[in-house]
Amino acid sequence: MAALQTIVDKCNGMTINRRKVVGLQITRNEIPRLSTTPTKNPWKITLDMPSSLRYSDARSLMEALDSLDRTGYEDITFSNNSCLSWIFRYQGSLAQSQIALMTVQSFVGTTLTLTTLPAIASSRVLFEPNDLIQIGNNPYPFTVTSQVLRGTGSTVTVTTHRPNIISTSVVGLGLTVGNACTFRMFCPNMPVYKLIPGGAQYAAGGTRINNALIEWSDAFELYEYVGTS
Repeated sequence: MAALQTIVDKCNGMTINRRKVVGLQITRNEIPRLSTTPTKNPWKITLDMPSSLRYSDARSLMEALDSLDRTGYEDITFSNNSCLSWIFRYQGSLAQSQIALMTVQSFVGTTLTLTTLPAIASSRVLFEPNDLIQIGNNPYPFTVTSQVLRGTGSTVTVTTHRPNIISTSVVGLGLTVGNACTFRMFCPNMPVYKLIPGGAQYAAGGTRINNALIEWSDAFELYEYVGTS
């Protein structure tokens, strides 16, 4: 079972955090000094879970979460759940067949240059701000920071929210966009679960087979796994 994907699909609240780590020092004369360290700016997604899962229906999920524990990672997506797929839905005007034509010419810093563009009107929108882009099979989604039009050239430049963190060459690779992108996440705070009375179920003969709901000790704080590319 895909443990973290199941938590994503069943959550009743989601917090997305892409803030950088900032150091703040206040001098004796109360002048604030900020410092930042270049990082891979990993995605952090916190998921709130309801206390409505029946234990008898979720035993395989419990085992999968226990096996994953605090260090195992899993690829999650928002594309396979109609209640969530709108969150990262692609906002540009291209069909999937046109997106499939584009390849990466270069990716330096936050500047992604795309080539083999579709033959469409120069005013057509390729990407809108907050559109997701994933390059090849690399599990790192990047967001687009400003609108990108087709233009008249043979290439277009896309500015991404974080610099290229992929350690291998991306030249010639294709793109995945929008909610089709995947996030490679682990849960360093992996909550434990408590069984509370409720959700009673009975077999045909009247035998009770369940009388417990699952209550979580905390929210699931998913953190992007950026250890390798």
